[in-house]
Parts: sequence; C-alpha cells; structure tokens
Amino acid sequence: MRRVVLLTCAALLCAAPASQAATTLGVSDQNPLTFTNPLYAPLHFKVARYIAPYDALSYKPQATLLDQWIQNARADHQRILISFEHSRRPGHQKKAPSIAQYTSALKKFKKKYPFVKEWSPWNEVNRCQTGGRNEGQPTAICSIKKGGPKRAAQYYAAARKVCGSKCKIVALDILDGDNVGGAVSYIRAFKRYARPTPKIWGFHNYSDTNRFSSTRTRRLLAATGTGEVWLTETGGIVKLGSSFPFSTSRAAKALGCMFTLGKSSKRITRLYVYQFNGAPEGDKFDAGLVNVDGTERPGYAVVKDRKARKCHK
Repeated sequence: MRRVVLLTCAALLCAAPASQAATTLGVSDQNPLTFTNPLYAPLHFKVARYIAPYDALSYKPQATLLDQWIQNARADHQRILISFEHSRRPGHQKKAPSIAQYTSALKKFKKKYPFVKEWSPWNEVNRCQTGGRNEGQPTAICSIKKGGPKRAAQYYAAARKVCGSKCKIVALDILDGDNVGGAVSYIRAFKRYARPTPKIWGFHNYSDTNRFSSTRTRRLLAATGTGEVWLTETGGIVKLGSSFPFSTSRAAKALGCMFTLGKSSKRITRLYVYQFNGAPEGDKFDAGLVNVDGTERPGYAVVKDRKARKCHK
C-alpha cells in the first residue's frame, strides 16, 4: 500500500515521541480472524481496510469472505474502509467493468452495508497486470491503452454518486513503485478528469518505506497538491520475491521509517499497516506483524509502541 517540501531532520529523519503523532493508525488485512486474535487489541487500531472485488456480492466465495470480515471488524468497533478492485470471478479478473456495471455493483454493496461510509473506488489503479497472474489492475495505462486515468476518474465519480454526501471517498489509491515517475504521471492525468477536486488521496508508499527513503512520498505529495492523504497501504516487507529476501529484522526497521514518513506532512492523517497476518512459507509476498503460528515478529513491537526511527539503512 506524499508531500511537497524538503523536510528537515526533525520532521522526517528523526524519531518523534508517540504523543506527537496526529495520524490515525489502523490495519489493512484480508483475514476476518485478525480482529479476534488476542494480539490485535494491544495495537489499539481504530480503522481497518479491506480490498474487495467491485462485484464481490455477485460471486459467493468473495461475498462470504467480505461479509465475515465486515462483521468481525464491526464487532471490534473498527471504522471500515473498503477498497474496490478487479473482479475475482473466473474469466473476469482482467476486465475493467463499464461504468454502468460498476455503478450497479456498488449499489448492491451500499444496500447490504449502508453503515460503511468510507470507500476507495479502485485499489492500486496504476499497478500493471503482467503475465498470467491476476495481480494488478485493469485501470493501469498498460491495461487500458492510455485510458486508465480517465476510467479511474469515472469510477471515482460513480462511487461518490452512489455512496452519497455523507461518505468519505479516497479518490485514488496509487502505488509509488521503485520508479515513482509513472505514479506521478498517472496522478497528473487523473486530475484532468477528476471532478470535483479530490479531498482524500491514498498512497501505497512501500518503496520509500522499505528502501528507507522519502523521495517518492514527497513527489506524490507534490503531484496531488492539496487534500488529505491516507497511507492506505504501507508496511515493512518481510519477503517479496528476490527483491526482498525473508527478513523480519529488516521489516521491523522499515516499520520505524514508516512512522517517520507518516509524520512528515500534516496532510497525512491516516496510516494503514499492511498486514497483520504473516504469509505461509513459500508465498511471494509477506509483510505480516505476526507469524502464521500466531507468534510475534520484531515488527509487532515497533507498531505497538509506535517506534519511529530514522529513514536510513
């Protein structure tokens, strides 16, 4: 899973006391059992995010998961943010829905869950779908020839209309990437079509957090210009393919940098840690705070104590 000025050591590179943090902290995690895990409550999270297929209610396996997650999060008094994305129905994963199809699906969601008032129209809009895998999004420029930002803006407009004036809409959930130039270009294109001007932006600043940098976050902040920023996905990567070999100690250091980045701009008002649960051995991606067997990783203590640290290796 963002600001303009060059930041001083006090603002960006130096750890600050937890009492100075103005950012609301929460989790982004797909497991309904997260909220019943005895290690979850001590983190004192107030908000929780779930990534759902836009048409989840039309596909029973996804509808069941979504409902379990929402009910458990609600029972734990979490403020819920739902980020929609591509379908999980076989044969539909790489297809971008029409505006009418998207609108119809969101109306079904609102009817079933009228109490969910925070939506993100599309998750990681700029992440390309590559190879035979179903990762990535059909809103990326590589998937819709030069039309991704326009389609994302249309989904944003549709989500605002369906959810209504009492909702908070995260206009764009964008991934920074190792080379942030593509994300910056996507934002600029999106802004040409987005009406009204977005009040909330979502950043996934994994690259800065795990490369102990601030450059990408600052460039995304500059590109968006105004409005609140929610770090809707960020965290310490324990494992990601060959780029980040398995290391819980490196991930813990990255989580410290994450907190510093979260304090780097007054515009950043929320931070969602991805993710609470660790992945089974052999999975490509893992950013969990706890192991599969339920034991704590070093990063758990960092998050529990809000231990910001300098963004350097």
